[in-house]
Amino acid sequence: MMRSHDWSGSPLGPPAQWPQSLRSVVSLLLWSKFPMFVAWGPQLGFVYNDPYAEILGAKHPSSLGRPFEEIWSEIWSEVGPLAHRALQGEASYVENMPLLMSRKGYDEQTWFTFSYSPVTGDDGRIAGMYCVCTETTHGVLLEAAREAQTQRLASLAEQRQLALDAAQLGWWQYDTETGAVTHDERYGQIYGLDASSPRHVDEIRRLVYEEDAPRLRAAAEAAIRSSEPEPYAIEYRILRPDGATRWLEARGIPSFEGRGASRVLTSYAGTVADITERRIAEEVLREDEARFRLMANASPAALWLTDPNGHCTFLSSQWYELTGQTEAQALGLGWTTATHPDDQEHARNAFLEANEKRQQFQTEYRLRTADGSYRWAVDLGRPWYSETGEYAGMVGVVFDVDARRRAEEAVEEASRRKDQFLATLAHELRNPLTPISNALQVWPHVDGKAEEASRLRGMMERQVRQMARLIDDLLDVSRITRGRIDLRRERLDLSLAVHEAVEALKPFIDSNAHRLVVDLPVESVYVEADLGRLVQVFGNLLHNAAKYTAPGGEIHIVARQERDAAIVTIRDSGLGIPTDMLTEVFEMFAQVDQSLGRAHGGLGIGLTLVKSLVELHGGSIEVRSEGLGLGSEFQVRLPAISDATSHAAMAQPLEGALPLPSHRVLVVDDLTSSADTLAMMLELLGQHLHIAYDGAAALEAYDAFGPEIAFIDIAMPGMDGYEVARRLRTCASRRPLLVALTGFGQEEDRNRALEAGFDHHLVKPTTIQALREILAAVPLRIMG
Repeated sequence: MMRSHDWSGSPLGPPAQWPQSLRSVVSLLLWSKFPMFVAWGPQLGFVYNDPYAEILGAKHPSSLGRPFEEIWSEIWSEVGPLAHRALQGEASYVENMPLLMSRKGYDEQTWFTFSYSPVTGDDGRIAGMYCVCTETTHGVLLEAAREAQTQRLASLAEQRQLALDAAQLGWWQYDTETGAVTHDERYGQIYGLDASSPRHVDEIRRLVYEEDAPRLRAAAEAAIRSSEPEPYAIEYRILRPDGATRWLEARGIPSFEGRGASRVLTSYAGTVADITERRIAEEVLREDEARFRLMANASPAALWLTDPNGHCTFLSSQWYELTGQTEAQALGLGWTTATHPDDQEHARNAFLEANEKRQQFQTEYRLRTADGSYRWAVDLGRPWYSETGEYAGMVGVVFDVDARRRAEEAVEEASRRKDQFLATLAHELRNPLTPISNALQVWPHVDGKAEEASRLRGMMERQVRQMARLIDDLLDVSRITRGRIDLRRERLDLSLAVHEAVEALKPFIDSNAHRLVVDLPVESVYVEADLGRLVQVFGNLLHNAAKYTAPGGEIHIVARQERDAAIVTIRDSGLGIPTDMLTEVFEMFAQVDQSLGRAHGGLGIGLTLVKSLVELHGGSIEVRSEGLGLGSEFQVRLPAISDATSHAAMAQPLEGALPLPSHRVLVVDDLTSSADTLAMMLELLGQHLHIAYDGAAALEAYDAFGPEIAFIDIAMPGMDGYEVARRLRTCASRRPLLVALTGFGQEEDRNRALEAGFDHHLVKPTTIQALREILAAVPLRIMG
């Protein structure tokens, strides 16, 4: 290397000119394996061997012969003092000197160990120095890394211990070859052992509860069967040497040597914690939860709980029994799927909004029950908070309110029908009142016109009968609903009731040009019934058939017997009934035609009355119709009786063949028109009349007229009819027959009249036949 180098311009000159001592030192450099250099002469010219060339890096080979200070200018401040001491004859040794060197194109931190020695020239004086050096950068860095690793491990161990202490964990390691269990102090404290010195595994195992040991062993064995080290965790009980039972949670992981089939278990390591307090708290919580579930499931309503996110975490058994859902279907927000499809969005939004705002809520929706039907329910909820005041979710209850809801709907429907009925009643009462009012206004102008007077009189009679029919129906419905109606049962031929109903309705049917077909059985069919009420039933059905059938239509009434049932069917070709109304036509105030322009009228109580009367007779009634415009059919079924005598043999006519005796009759009524017309009816029956238009006049007339019979109105101003009756009873020397004549027809009205001293109670308007019956009984009454 030195021979091939160009030494021209070098401070040392060519090697041939070098002093012998310098050539000797350079020869030493050539065979040395250690990095060496020589600094010679006044300018310390630099000469080095190949190993040192590795240290020079980019500065090699241009550094040969150049001054030492120039080559290592960046580190001269550190190595220059060593060089000067060597030139002064003082050897130096420096180990691991840190130097920031510029070589290989960049600055790097290095460490070197130097040995500097002086070198004498041919004249015996110090002419230079030489240095043997070793770069120790790698070793220094490796040692620093080892020290850092040691510090990290120490820090990790300290952190691990801090974590174990913070978590109240004990550390342990079990050597499977020796059976020794190494542990820390806390492990010993948990197991109730005196010190942290190793224990044999058998000593530890003897402390584990006998019934828990198989689970602990199975968990450890399952961990070693895994292809990779698998940690395990297990909870078990121990009986400490001091007699205390403690719950522990152990976590461990096995260690192996080798792999595959040659893998050998060497140890377990892990942690252990005393969880006795937690297990006690969990047991208390389980008991509390069991009590809560018991109370919740015993409640008549369904209880529920949610988490803060609004997800349902608990529903009591009532929910599952009612809806048929499972827990998997109902928890979370699955409960909303049990609501009616039309109610799901409303129910979900009401709940989620309350949960978001953390406020109470109440909502109603329809729930699908286990049998697929829907029932109304009310859902009430409110927020609840933990002991620390944190929002924990919602708690609530679901009540089945279907009965209440349907009752409310029924009340609303009844109220609607009542309002409709009152409006209809006003309309139906005005219908006959209007022509009567009109006729009365015309009456003064038909004097001498017999035909017109007769026509007006006939019209007013028909309108009065219509009003009487409406009022009678109302009174009958009232009596039936209050259970105050009495049936006068007798054995009678069913055909008789049908015949009388037909006779009563035939003028109305004929006026509508209907074709009436009556089909009666050849042999008599007997029933035990109230003739008047059966005539009322069949008459009402015939009246409806005629009313709802267009002129020229057909009406059929058929009577027959089937086994033990007497059946009467009334069929028409009229308006018909919508199929959705077939179950409602017998309800109070029900109207098939609810438009303002109804052409047929009626209060909507006729069929209710018919059904009630039929059921009072122990029978039933059904309706059939194919729909609007296809006619209707009503079928009445009554219990039939056998071996009955004919109605003709049992029933006696009301009218006697003998003429009525003439009596002195007092009529008392503040309404002059009523008093005068009643007097006219009694005169037709051959009675001798006196009229009083108030109570006081009645008492005066009694003394002067001496009546045998008195028809007394109840509702009079001043002295009412009750007071008149009481005074006549107390002051009369001779007892007259007292008849109360009033518009009040309830059972309590009749009882009150009898208590006041009346012998009979008639409801306005009365009939000549009713008057005849009372007059016929007067002789018997007086003689008695």
